[in-house]
Amino acid sequence: MALPDSEILQLLTSISRELVCLHETDGTYVYVSPNSKSIIGYEPEELIGKNPYDFFHPDDRRLIFERSHQPLLRGEENIHPTFRFLHKNGTYIWLQSDNRLTTHSITGKNYLHTSSRDISEKIESDANLALSERKFKTLFRDSPIGLVLTSTHGYIDDVNEAFAKFLGYETFELLGKHFSEISSTGELEENLRYRDSVQKGMIDHYSIEKQYVHKLGHLVWAYITVTVLRDDSGKAIYYLAQIIDIDERKKTETLLLENNEHLKATKNSLLIQNKQLQSYNQIISHHLRAPVSNLRSLLDLLKITGVEEERRELQNHLEEVTENLENVLSELITTLKIQSLENYRPEWISILLTFQKVQKLMEGEFQKKNVHIDLNVTEKELVFVSKEYLETLFLQLTSNSLQFADPSRELRIQVESFSIGSETTISFSDNGLGVDLSRYGDQIFQLKKTFHRQISGKGLGLFLMKYTMESLGGRVEVKSKPGEGATFLLHFPNGSAANA
Repeated sequence: MALPDSEILQLLTSISRELVCLHETDGTYVYVSPNSKSIIGYEPEELIGKNPYDFFHPDDRRLIFERSHQPLLRGEENIHPTFRFLHKNGTYIWLQSDNRLTTHSITGKNYLHTSSRDISEKIESDANLALSERKFKTLFRDSPIGLVLTSTHGYIDDVNEAFAKFLGYETFELLGKHFSEISSTGELEENLRYRDSVQKGMIDHYSIEKQYVHKLGHLVWAYITVTVLRDDSGKAIYYLAQIIDIDERKKTETLLLENNEHLKATKNSLLIQNKQLQSYNQIISHHLRAPVSNLRSLLDLLKITGVEEERRELQNHLEEVTENLENVLSELITTLKIQSLENYRPEWISILLTFQKVQKLMEGEFQKKNVHIDLNVTEKELVFVSKEYLETLFLQLTSNSLQFADPSRELRIQVESFSIGSETTISFSDNGLGVDLSRYGDQIFQLKKTFHRQISGKGLGLFLMKYTMESLGGRVEVKSKPGEGATFLLHFPNGSAANA
């Protein structure tokens, strides 16, 4: 059966989320929908005959009258006021209403029709959002650390004064710049990689130390933490970077590192000098004491002998001992000269040209022993050292290769160079007799040590080479196997490192 219109109206208005009312033109309630209690707390009969102005918030009454009530009576349409209404529980709630003027089809009488909904939650949410935005803007503007808001494309939308001051700009000068324009290229790739990871949701934020370019052109250090701001769908819309000035700290760290390196270099130099002094003491102890004692004994014998033949024999012995003593003194003087760097003047020297000069000096020996030289260096390959020192080292190495060549095969010498970090390394290899490093490795650079009984030698060349390299702040390594030859690696410090 079809329901009467009154029952249909009653049913629809009771389940509606909007409060539907009919008013006299002065505002008096004529009809109130049955759902009024769930929205404003009143039963419909509690409002019939009353005027809504008695329930409006005092601060809203004038606005409602001037901007809604009067315009409706003048025939204006699309009036949607928002106002506060006194709930029965004593609190004010926010309502938004759609109002219109309607005319009774039979009597021709005018009425005001309103349809209102509770928007308190939205108003509170908007208020909280506005408050949050105000707080954010206040914190952003007044923060003592730098803050930068950039778009997902990297362009600066907003900066605070702390960051602008850090880079020597006014805030307006930074707006619209791409962050790469004020970033050092050194950390730019890492920064972009992290931003991409944040945007894709792989990480929530990232923190790095990076350098910015100051307005005056110099670099300044900062510690930055970057987070992403997303919309309700999770899409990234902004990056917020927090920047802490660590420039002074980094300068202090750099200075401390430099001082530490200088102290380490000084310590190493002192250790080397101490080691050298121990070697000198050992030399004096073992190689000077015996000849001097022998000289004293021979001189004593000369004093007491009266036989001419015995005197001549003693004189011959004296000459031999004196010559031996002169050799030892010569070795000591040579070693001491190496340690005196007062006249040492390093420069960038061509490895190729220096070796070719040594090759000419040794040309006779090379031809006599049919030596094959393989130079894997170009004229542009340089090492930071004194030309005289490099020539001496090459002479020592080639002499060593010639002395300990394997007579069963053609002697081959190979020279090449390469750079690793702050060092330039010269590799000098031969296919000579080689040395058993498992047996003699700790003695290879000691003075007066020889490793081939069938070949005479003083054991001075390798000793001098090692101490030459250490005096220059470098080092020497050897790789060798019996019957396979030897490779010497001379590691030279580059530029400023060599002068430390």
